Amino acid sequence: MELERGGQPVPAVRIGLAGVVGAGLVGLVLYALASEHGVRALGGGLVVAATFAVGGGLLGFLFGIPKLLTSGAAAHPDDQSATSTASYAPNTNLEQVSDWLTKILLGAGLTQIGTLPRRLRELGEALAPAVGGGPGAAGFAAALSVYFTVLGFLAGWLLTRLLLARALSAADRQTLADSVNQTVLAARSLNFSSRQVRDLFETGVEGLRVQALALLQGKPDPENLDLVVSAIDRHLSPFELLQALLAAKAMLGGPELTAEQRAALRAAVAYKVRNTRNVPPDSRRRAVADEVLRRVPAPAADGGGSPDGGGRDTGTARSPQTAVVPAIPPQVQAPEGPAAP
Repeated sequence: MELERGGQPVPAVRIGLAGVVGAGLVGLVLYALASEHGVRALGGGLVVAATFAVGGGLLGFLFGIPKLLTSGAAAHPDDQSATSTASYAPNTNLEQVSDWLTKILLGAGLTQIGTLPRRLRELGEALAPAVGGGPGAAGFAAALSVYFTVLGFLAGWLLTRLLLARALSAADRQTLADSVNQTVLAARSLNFSSRQVRDLFETGVEGLRVQALALLQGKPDPENLDLVVSAIDRHLSPFELLQALLAAKAMLGGPELTAEQRAALRAAVAYKVRNTRNVPPDSRRRAVADEVLRRVPAPAADGGGSPDGGGRDTGTARSPQTAVVPAIPPQVQAPEGPAAP
């Protein structure tokens, strides 16, 4: 069942939550109308409901905090040098505290589960005066507490899973983007050799691959053009694909590429833009890819070949001056992220 769309709860989820909240409030209003002290019962009941809903929401938040999954640490758990996607280690204190508290609460709850009926009676008796007192007040107060605790828990868990994960991902992407921009600006002063850039890319860790592409953006190196082509063809994330396309664009403004290199670069980009899932029409990736294709026109194919309207080849391009580039094998697509860069 679909719970969210575009990072927000779907209408069915919103309507369901609103219906459950409304049912509880309607029950409270009806009880207050039938009570001898209706205003006091309604006011006290609202406070009790809100208190237990907030408590349940806090529990749902603790249970719903997302786990941190990073390409570096997840792929190399025993390697202390393995980093996250952003090549930094995000603070996971909140995640650890959530894990500890949920285990403690579950353990304590399981050991006391036999005393639950007695404790509910004691809770109802303690809250009975707050909901107007009288016959049945204790049972109603206990039921109200349980109802809104469960409701708060479900709402807190659901909203945490849908909204917090998205917010944390957006923050990590922004931090990674800032790190990449700094690397691009400092690339020439860092004096990385071609071999060092290649070693960085070949670690297989996404954060380090992205940093290698950032170095090639700041200091284009035709010797490592095959790394750019490889990242375009088999990117690990949409963000890495964007950095590879930006590196391809920088390559065209750097040292002169050979005809074979330009053809290989164009073939990789032209192949990638055919897949609108990897390169959505309105994304920055598409804008950069189209610019690369404009700057590397398709060679004439014995007087007949020409690119189509989107800058993609309609046939196999051949030219006496350029080598024929073999077809790129089908790519193992990476899943699209929550937001297209």
